Amino acid sequence: MAKGFIYIMTNPALKDMVKIGYATDVEARRKQLSTTALPYDYEVYATYETAGNLEDKKLHKMIDNLNPDLRVSKNREFYVMTPKEAYDLLEAIATISGTIEKLKRIGNNDSQAPAQHIKRPPINFFECGIPIGAELVFTENPTVKVTVISDRKVQWNEEETSLSAVAGALKHIKAIQGSAFFTYQGELLTEIAERTQWRE
Repeated sequence: MAKGFIYIMTNPALKDMVKIGYATDVEARRKQLSTTALPYDYEVYATYETAGNLEDKKLHKMIDNLNPDLRVSKNREFYVMTPKEAYDLLEAIATISGTIEKLKRIGNNDSQAPAQHIKRPPINFFECGIPIGAELVFTENPTVKVTVISDRKVQWNEEETSLSAVAGALKHIKAIQGSAFFTYQGELLTEIAERTQWRE
C-alpha cells in the first residue's frame, strides 16, 4: 500500500478549528480544499507519514473517544482545537510508536491570524446584488432561513443579527465566517462575493 500522510491544516476563516485528514499528496489536497467557498487558502500546519490511508480514521476515533464535542460535525474532519493541540496529539503518537522522524511541523502560526493574506471585507449584501427581503438558506439545514434586512444584517427568529452570529449559534462555535454557510438562490454567498464585491 502506498504511503501517505495525516495532515493538520488551518484556515484563517475557520478560527479555533483545524482540519485533520489524510492524503497521498498533501499539497495537492491543500490546493483542492482552497478552491472551496472560504476566502482564504488552507495552510498545512503539520504532516505525519503513514503506511496507509486508514490511520487518520483511527486518529479521528481516538479524538472522538477522548472528547466527542471536539468534532464540529459528524463525519467531517474539522475539530475545535488549536493547531498546537492537534500537533501534540500526533507528536504523542509518533513518540510512543518510535516514528518521530515521520512527523514534520510546517506551519508556525498557532494563532491562525491571516496576516500574510489579503483580508477581504465582510460581505455587503447590496454590493453582491442581494436585495432587502432576500432569503438566505443555511447549507447544513435547508429549513433554516434568514431574511436580509440591510446591507450587512439579517433577521432570524424575529431578531436583527449577523450571518456569523447565526452560523455560530447553529454550529456552537464562537468565531466563524457565517457567509461560508449560507446560500442565495442556490449559490454560496462567498462565491457570489468572489464575482461581485471581492472581484479585483
